[in-house]
Amino acid sequence: MKYLLFFIILLDTACNKPKANQQTLQGDFIQEKITDHLYVLKSPNYNTNTGVFIGENELLLVDPMSGINNHQNLLQAIRQLSEKPIKYILNTHSHPDHSGANAFFAELGATIISHENAKYSQAKHALTFNDTFTLDMGNETIELLHITAHTFDDALIYFKNSNAVFMGDTFMTNSFPHFYYGGGSEGHIEILDKALSLGNPKTTIISAHGHLSSNKNDLTVYKENSQNWINRITELHEANKTPEEIANDQQIIHLSTIFNDGKNALSQSIIRTINKTISVDLISDVPISKNKLKHYEGLYQYENGQVDEIILEQGKLILRSEGAYIFEIVPLSQTQFHLKGQFPSKHLTFNMAKNSFVYFNGKERLTANRK
Repeated sequence: MKYLLFFIILLDTACNKPKANQQTLQGDFIQEKITDHLYVLKSPNYNTNTGVFIGENELLLVDPMSGINNHQNLLQAIRQLSEKPIKYILNTHSHPDHSGANAFFAELGATIISHENAKYSQAKHALTFNDTFTLDMGNETIELLHITAHTFDDALIYFKNSNAVFMGDTFMTNSFPHFYYGGGSEGHIEILDKALSLGNPKTTIISAHGHLSSNKNDLTVYKENSQNWINRITELHEANKTPEEIANDQQIIHLSTIFNDGKNALSQSIIRTINKTISVDLISDVPISKNKLKHYEGLYQYENGQVDEIILEQGKLILRSEGAYIFEIVPLSQTQFHLKGQFPSKHLTFNMAKNSFVYFNGKERLTANRK
């Protein structure tokens, strides 16, 4: 009888053990098992998908943010998976809904790994990389691959043995495509193509928000819809349609519903997204030679002591400030530049005779002088 009872317990444990891609409840968190070592967690009250990888000796987390007051609950959910120490934090990008718990886990001894441009944000960072980075967890090789798309510090995170890719905000199943802070639509399509080139047809795709896991067919459809969205807005904009008129286009309305997981998007939300798409892709710039663009390079200091740096990188002018922001600035004239993706709300006006510029940040005008 004793052995029969033991067998029943073992059978029950086996039957209730989560299978791959099966969602279960882990404490207050929804959990999906991707492999025996890789899980995705999400708080019902917070929309960011968090990755948990169980290495041979330590744990690794991807975007461990589940709400400002929810870090301890997330830690408890992780501890139900494993008691191993948390060794690494990987960020797909620096936005606070992905990096906001960095400091919490760093205090527990974790090393944060992110793209080097994360230092031009408020995200806590430690170990940074430029184009690629490889991490060996004993039972897994993880590759981080950078392409400027959603932000200047995007990283695809590819678990080679687990055959899974974390996409960050370059892929969401419940929102419009967001490519307004970094590489525009060109970078958006480039990073989707790169993700589609990784692994094989059975690769699991983990979005930043929405479904806990997807597949390459889902990502292919998302890319097609993204391209159709970009093309249609471009076509209507070039036909002199206003954003309000574009928002009433039937193809745009249909795509809006698809992007928002079958839900009807508010008109204001559609118009706002159209405006951002126009701002990042369709504002005409003035050609300026590389030699002339180099004249704008340098360090500029505001009255409050903050320093902005302007550099010329791959033919583009970049405005950046450590711990604050990074933007591409695009010339509208020899003296007027707009922050890409922020037109018309943010812009710079240069006074080359005085070696200064005035930065309008959407609220106030701030003067910076070249150091």
